[in-house]
Amino acid sequence: MMTRISSTLSQRNLGLLCAVLTGVLAAGVLAAGAVGSEPPGTSAGQPRGERAAEAVSAWQFLAEVPVAGAGKSPLIDFVLPPSVFDAARVDLADLRLYDAQLREVPYALRIRSDVDTTEAVEGKEFNRVPDPAGGVQLSLDLNDKQIDHNEVEVNTPGDNYRRRVVLEGSDDGNQWKELTKRDIVRFPSGEKAFVDKTLSYTPSRYRYLRITVSPDPQNDTRPIEIGDVVVRRRVKVPGELDVREVPYGQREATRADGGPGSRWVLDLQGRDVPVDRLLVTVADEEFVRNWYVEAGGPADAHERFQRVASGVWQRRAGERVEDMAAEFGHEVRAARLRLVVTDNRNPPLRLTTVKAAAPARVVIAKRPESPSGPWRLYFGHPKAEAPNYDFARNLPQKLAPPPDRLPLGPRQPNPIYQPAPLPLTERLPWLIYVLLGAAVAVLAVFVFNLARVAIRIADLRESAA
Repeated sequence: MMTRISSTLSQRNLGLLCAVLTGVLAAGVLAAGAVGSEPPGTSAGQPRGERAAEAVSAWQFLAEVPVAGAGKSPLIDFVLPPSVFDAARVDLADLRLYDAQLREVPYALRIRSDVDTTEAVEGKEFNRVPDPAGGVQLSLDLNDKQIDHNEVEVNTPGDNYRRRVVLEGSDDGNQWKELTKRDIVRFPSGEKAFVDKTLSYTPSRYRYLRITVSPDPQNDTRPIEIGDVVVRRRVKVPGELDVREVPYGQREATRADGGPGSRWVLDLQGRDVPVDRLLVTVADEEFVRNWYVEAGGPADAHERFQRVASGVWQRRAGERVEDMAAEFGHEVRAARLRLVVTDNRNPPLRLTTVKAAAPARVVIAKRPESPSGPWRLYFGHPKAEAPNYDFARNLPQKLAPPPDRLPLGPRQPNPIYQPAPLPLTERLPWLIYVLLGAAVAVLAVFVFNLARVAIRIADLRESAA
């Protein structure tokens, strides 16, 4: 009798358990459907080309680029303004450039900081010959690769010397042309030493180099030797600052560092605008003031300002009037800045203009031969992947001639923008509560039945006893 009852109860429990599992499975299916999907690749504004399809309708904003077919350079570029930073991703990976026929245009995005890079040029030594006067000469074969080089480092053993070095170049190893000559020096001073062993010259493609080192007539009493010789290609590209005048509010009296002071709130006119310095025009002829700068988000974000830089401004009577610079030492992203100056018992400074600056963000692309209309820069797509164009990776650091600078038009809404569909949980927010309620109800019935079964078994056992 007890076995039959237990079997019946097990079947009922199994049925209830299946019901619960079915409910959980249904909830999982609905949760999977809540992820949503991207707009189909065949939606409006489908660009043409062989690349993977990206519908420009997924981008929220655009700005036009007035492209012309003729110019001094085969490249064009334009600087990104705060209106782009305000809507694009922080890393600017969602920028897309299209021509008038909706063909994608590869581009390179450059942050125009100062660039100073070096790359070693491989060379093979030959003809190491001592000089009767105690010097030494050697030649290098850089191989026939037509590689630019403009710097040679000459290492020679010893201390306390000033040795003259003559550097020559040749295409065939027979006819030589002097590239440069100068002294290399090494003078120890305590634990350190003053060392200068580098020769720089105009960029050259000579296959052969010849280095002649003469001894120091005062300090070298024995024949000298040449150690390692390193040929390099050094590229120095000066940066470009994007300087923009920014509005600043009325002066506010505040408690600054060390005493009474003044405070101004600067509007950078966009979110996440890069800035690494301020240039402030002050009308006063003479002053010495401590200052600090704080960075914060938009006014409606209620973010606390964080200090990013501090320093001292000084101008003596009769000195030339120049902008006072507040350099941060690093770049920050902000929507607003707060400039605080300690006045103590002095009258507040009279500011006339405030400019924010940072290395320019420049978009570079090939100039079209015969453009049929303005290009369009699309931005404002948080889920877009970085394009990683081959054009950008192959573009050299130093561009000669420099690209022709074009203006970027104002930001405007994309007329065919189609926002991505909301997840199911946002379209039907009540659904999750219905599912949870149903699951709770099923579990309650399951527990209630288990309790009834337990009571019945206990009664049967008492009757049998």
